[in-house]
Amino acid sequence: MKKAFYLLGLGLFLFACGSNKNEPTELPDAEINMWKIDQDSMGNLLTQKMIAPEMDTLTAENIINYLNNNNPSVKLDYVRSSGDTLFLKIADANYLTQQMGSSGSTVYMAEVVYNCTELPGTRYVHFDFEEGDHAQPGTYTRESFKDN
Repeated sequence: MKKAFYLLGLGLFLFACGSNKNEPTELPDAEINMWKIDQDSMGNLLTQKMIAPEMDTLTAENIINYLNNNNPSVKLDYVRSSGDTLFLKIADANYLTQQMGSSGSTVYMAEVVYNCTELPGTRYVHFDFEEGDHAQPGTYTRESFKDN
C-alpha cells in the first residue's frame, strides 16, 4: 500500500513539474484578435474585437508591442507577471495624463486592460506611472471601465 501511495505522489509531482503556466498560448492556423476601444457621443465605451495579423502568439510582450505600435505617444514597458496580475510601467506618462484628456486616457487604459486580460490567467493590470490630471496609476480590471 505504501508503494502505491509513493508512486501516486511521485506521479503527481512529475505532472505538476511538467506544467508551465508561463508558456505562450500558441494558436496555430488561428487568428489572434485584439480589442479596439472607442467612445460614443454619450461617453460610453464601445468595444470591438479586431484581427491582429501581425501577431502569431499571444504573449504579454507581443500585446505590449502591439499596443505601443498603435499608440506611439505612450510607451508601455512590461515589468512582470505575478499570479493573475500583469505589471506595466509608463516611464513618461505626460501625454497620457496631461494631453489626451480624460476621455482619451480612459479609452487608452481600457484598451490596454482589455487586451492584456486576454492572456490566460490574467485578470488585473497594474499601471505604474506618475499621476496626472487625466489618469491615475493603480490596478485595473475590465470591470473598472464598465460604467464609462
